[in-house]
Amino acid sequence: MAAAFTQGMFALNSTGNQTVTVDLGTSRRFLAWVTVSMIDSLATFDRDNAVAADIFRVDGTTLPFAVSDGDHFGPPGSLSNVFQGAFAGTGRRITASLRVFHLEDLEAFGEVAVITLD
Repeated sequence: MAAAFTQGMFALNSTGNQTVTVDLGTSRRFLAWVTVSMIDSLATFDRDNAVAADIFRVDGTTLPFAVSDGDHFGPPGSLSNVFQGAFAGTGRRITASLRVFHLEDLEAFGEVAVITLD
């Protein structure tokens, strides 16, 4: 039987990021995604400001990244890269992240949603 799970995330300027894990209780087929529901510009919103909301691990396995390198991201394989904003697969624990860049300029709120497909 299908079920839906949601978990709120807050990327405040005191922390800059939040990671949450949704545990389905058993391995199931699922669709997961992250949304950003609010961005608060604490100063001038400029090109150095960014928000990354992604699904980056399933059952402890890091998923393929979507963006790497540059001023804000790490080398390929780094957890500071941007991963997929949505993912469909099979697993029990889905880990999502919400991050802001330039903590003094920006805060963000969002949530991860997971729908099981079986």
